Amino acid sequence: MNHLIGLEYKWGSKPRDGEGFTDCFQLCCEVRHLLGMFNFSSAYQWVYNQYNEQSFPNRILMRFLFDNGKRTATPAPGAIALFRGERPALGTVTDYGIVFIAPGGRVVHAPLFNADYYYKMNK
Repeated sequence: MNHLIGLEYKWGSKPRDGEGFTDCFQLCCEVRHLLGMFNFSSAYQWVYNQYNEQSFPNRILMRFLFDNGKRTATPAPGAIALFRGERPALGTVTDYGIVFIAPGGRVVHAPLFNADYYYKMNK
């Protein structure tokens, strides 16, 4: 996962593009893939076709979490963390912490800390 550290935030970008950018959803998908888990990237490509960063409604992100996971108090590797705020963001729990886009706009892998919510994904 070290190759993900330092990637810069950019709406709709994927780590595998090789351009040095990612958004929080695509980052979660990539981390889950690296952990050998289902990644939801292809199932939600329609979001990028219908919305841009400014028009994306937060309710779609919430619906994704409710439809594909269950809220849990005990985060385990592969769980998706939700950080609430004006623009909610996602992170992914690993064996060693959590991978997310920090407020400075770059991907970090930090020790596990309390996110607002954790979701154990169904797949």
